[in-house]
Amino acid sequence: MNVTGGGHLQLRDRLAVVQWLRCFLAAAVLAIGFIESDPGDVAVLVAAYVALTVAVEVVRRRVPAVAQPVMSWMLLLDGVFLALALAFTGGADSWVRVLVFFDVTAVTLVVSYHTGLKLAVWYALLLFLGHAAAAADLFGNHTTGSYGDAALTSIGLLLFAAGAAACSSVNERALRRSHAELHALVELGVELEHVRSADDVASVLARQAQTRLGFRRAVVLIRRGDRWEGAAVPARGETEAARSDGVDALPDDVWTAEAPTLVRTLDHAVLDRLLPVGRNVVIVPIVADGEALGIMLAEWGRGPRAQIPAVTVETLAQSASQAAVALRNAALLSEVEHLATRDGLTGLANRRLFEETLEREVARSHRLRSPLALVVLDVDHFKDVNDTVGHQAGDAVLREVARAMVGNTKASDLPARYGGDEFVVLLPDCTRGDAVAVAERLRAAVAAEVTAVPVTVSAGVGAMPENAGNGERLVAAADAALYTAKREGRDRSLASNRTAEPGEAPAHPVLHRRGRARHGA
Repeated sequence: MNVTGGGHLQLRDRLAVVQWLRCFLAAAVLAIGFIESDPGDVAVLVAAYVALTVAVEVVRRRVPAVAQPVMSWMLLLDGVFLALALAFTGGADSWVRVLVFFDVTAVTLVVSYHTGLKLAVWYALLLFLGHAAAAADLFGNHTTGSYGDAALTSIGLLLFAAGAAACSSVNERALRRSHAELHALVELGVELEHVRSADDVASVLARQAQTRLGFRRAVVLIRRGDRWEGAAVPARGETEAARSDGVDALPDDVWTAEAPTLVRTLDHAVLDRLLPVGRNVVIVPIVADGEALGIMLAEWGRGPRAQIPAVTVETLAQSASQAAVALRNAALLSEVEHLATRDGLTGLANRRLFEETLEREVARSHRLRSPLALVVLDVDHFKDVNDTVGHQAGDAVLREVARAMVGNTKASDLPARYGGDEFVVLLPDCTRGDAVAVAERLRAAVAAEVTAVPVTVSAGVGAMPENAGNGERLVAAADAALYTAKREGRDRSLASNRTAEPGEAPAHPVLHRRGRARHGA
């Protein structure tokens, strides 16, 4: 017989309970012996049993490594103890029979149902052996009853043990599933702590449904304004991107339900497109503070009468709740990061973001041998604007200049406020000639679109590799060209005439054919 447990702590606790059970059995047998028979023989038996129990307890505490096998053998000795006690206290008519049933039930529940069944068979064998020994007059006149009594008691014990084992088996399976579901929630929480975007949250949640909770397929969609995007995990394969239209048109009860919705088949066109021919599907809205953030569909599959365990459905719902919190956290983190990298007045990238991006783009330019250009702009006579019409008007001018820059650059460009009334535009994959065209377009846009107070701007252009080989020299080259434009009369764009020194230039010549003709538009 094996005493099993889910870990060292669990095994230790179970062994301790079994030891207390032995103390109870010893006390009960001693009491029955005083009531039903000559207490002398029973007292000797109980004393020997208690001494053996104490010895086992010493071994359990001092040599934990051998505790399990010793306790397993001790279960067999428990059977011998109760069988002898039964013989000494009257056999089939003794109250020790109740202790036998009690011991089998306790071992079944505390140790395992396998061990309980084995112990019941062992007891049945001992009952027959005990009766045979009594028939041979080995126990004097202590034992009464016939072989039929022994057979009836043994059969009853086996049936009782089988019933207890069946109940214990169901309970153990439920406990194991509950433990697995709890472990899945813990692992999900750990994963969600490291995600930074809604796409990552959708991917983690979809994998949770399939790999940990046993669903066949799963789709998670997150609301992105008017769009719904997320991740899908097919029956066999890797996580893939998913998107859908018309999710907003789902029935209201999908969003307002306080519990997941279980459906045999998907009869809604949008849902059927997400999980074609889905069977036994759980629909879980991802909601936080009454706001619909997303939706999850998890297909259990199997037959038309398949039942999804309630604990699994509840775990899926709790997983969606954790994902909702993670989505809120990701949105807040994105907002914080946005605020940390944006200029408060104009909404453009701030100097910190510009410098970080410049460093990356310079490294990329060297690695790919691609051109990189920078435009530096300064509002002409901006101090006079503040002095004559006030700082509020000056702020309005800066905001309109920023809008003009955003409206006349591409998504791959980075317009930023460098400081005061000075702005920069970083132009990846842009040659010096194209950058001058961009500067001219920006200068014209500011003159046409800034209406709070009409102003003009001067611009300086620097480019890699012609004018610089690193970010610091690129900024210096564009800045020097800007001040040359101001000295020559303002409201103009000039390219730097500086030549990059050999020590700062890229290791390979830049391929100018990668320049962006689109900037000349």
